[in-house]
Amino acid sequence: MTRKYSRRDFLAAASATALGVSGCGPTETCATGPDGKVTCALPEPLQAPFDTVVVLMMENRSFDHMLGWLPGANGRQDGLAYLDEAGISHATWPIAPDFQGCQYQDPDHTWKGIAIQYADGRCDGFLKTREDRNRPQDLYPVSYYRKQDLPILAALAEGYTTFDNYFCSMQGPTWENRLYQLTGTTQVGMDEVIGHFPRTDAERPCTIGTAIFDRVREARLRTAYYYHGEPMTGLFKSKRYDDISWPIERFFEDARRGTLANVVFVDPDYTDAAEDAGTSNDYHHRGSVLVAEGFVASVYNALKDSPQWGRMVFVLNFDEHGGFFDHVVPPPCQDDTVQTGPGPFPDLKRLGFRVPAIAMGPFAPRKVETAGPYEHCSVLRMIEWRWDLAPMTTRDRTAKNLADALDFKNTRPALALPPFTPPPNIAC
Repeated sequence: MTRKYSRRDFLAAASATALGVSGCGPTETCATGPDGKVTCALPEPLQAPFDTVVVLMMENRSFDHMLGWLPGANGRQDGLAYLDEAGISHATWPIAPDFQGCQYQDPDHTWKGIAIQYADGRCDGFLKTREDRNRPQDLYPVSYYRKQDLPILAALAEGYTTFDNYFCSMQGPTWENRLYQLTGTTQVGMDEVIGHFPRTDAERPCTIGTAIFDRVREARLRTAYYYHGEPMTGLFKSKRYDDISWPIERFFEDARRGTLANVVFVDPDYTDAAEDAGTSNDYHHRGSVLVAEGFVASVYNALKDSPQWGRMVFVLNFDEHGGFFDHVVPPPCQDDTVQTGPGPFPDLKRLGFRVPAIAMGPFAPRKVETAGPYEHCSVLRMIEWRWDLAPMTTRDRTAKNLADALDFKNTRPALALPPFTPPPNIAC
């Protein structure tokens, strides 16, 4: 349901805009913490100075693996050790200059494998979930990248608001976590039913009835989903979101023209063919992370140069940890998802492992946000708060609002990325 505003509300908002007020206002509560920092409560939604939210969700990397080096963050890289299946201890190790994991097995990120990695909260099973038992143990899951290895991600992480207490929504794989990002719930086991992206409408496996797209359109706002191939919207049996799904080229054109919708989701190339070949641009384990860096840079620059940047919140996150190590125990959460079938089922009342997440735009200060926990549904909560949309599930209703980390009182200029040329996209 959309909130109804009185004439007084609109006049107050217009006055605030004319005065350049975009954050702590007369209706807000501010407090000074022990560290001297002033924290303000969120403004009234109508006064929130953004009307475009863009979400770019990448693939399969954990926080420690990618950003454990970040100063001020709760990150761990060097100095950790994990036991393999034979009880042999192996230290975490820097993987660069290997930027493409062609020689390694795909770290297990099925929900059953992640349960072993979680190990009842010990979080020490990352070397106990080999995909192929006929191949020797490799140490890919306990490798890490350093600041100098990923110049684009590093620049964004140090230049904007990076969350070190942001978790994927469940201890499970890509589709299930991406559904949480779009619907506030999930449907487990779809890939086990068809084993591939649906080739016909009859094969579409997802029966979830409501997505954030519905809430946005009910409020007479606009929404869009941009993809390379195999879009998440193509999983929904209802086909209700096909008309807001567009090829990735349309994203760059819309950003340039300043015609992006209010709520936008952008996907990298995570198609099965690209990931299997090692030519994806999504940070998937077989693709070059430097090629992924180039794609992130292209999206960021397109948004930074867009006429809409001044009223935008841009979120970069990763769908799940991909089987890579992280030292922080995932916390519990509230969830009312009904799982059907004979089971067994994953525990949806506990978040997955931490993943990189960065909020960008004029309202994203340069800081490490240590509060939380945040998760994918925190993005939904921010969208719902901004436009007074009804939550879809218990999960998005109770998630911490991502806007809590932003500063609507002070704006900042856009960060210029360092010069970077990605290497040729070469298959394994």
